[in-house]
Amino acid sequence: ENAVRSGDLNILKEVFPDILRQYHSEQYPFHCDFYIPKLDLYIEFNGNWTHGFHPFKKNSIEDLERLSFIKSKESKYYDKAIYVWTILDPKKRETAKKNNLNFIEFWNLDEVKAWLSTFSIENKQ
Repeated sequence: ENAVRSGDLNILKEVFPDILRQYHSEQYPFHCDFYIPKLDLYIEFNGNWTHGFHPFKKNSIEDLERLSFIKSKESKYYDKAIYVWTILDPKKRETAKKNNLNFIEFWNLDEVKAWLSTFSIENKQ
């Protein structure tokens, strides 16, 4: 099961009590999953399959095959997944890079936990 319940991400709030959800700014005009003011850090959690499990690579045979499979489903839900994986998520990355933002993406809960483990006790205060 790749789905993550929002409650599973409360571990972020435990470490960063001031974390904001669905944050947007002039520099990042999307509803970012999480923003940590203390670190000026934008976090996108792409744990749902609609994000493709990794960044879309337009020159990857595997990604193009997956895209073709998703397109074959011919439904609005799958069309939305195609948009998210191939257009919206890349636009978010491009915007973060262009605006020189602290930006990180996670694809699963284990990545979040590993990242959190890199913070010292002092940083968690």
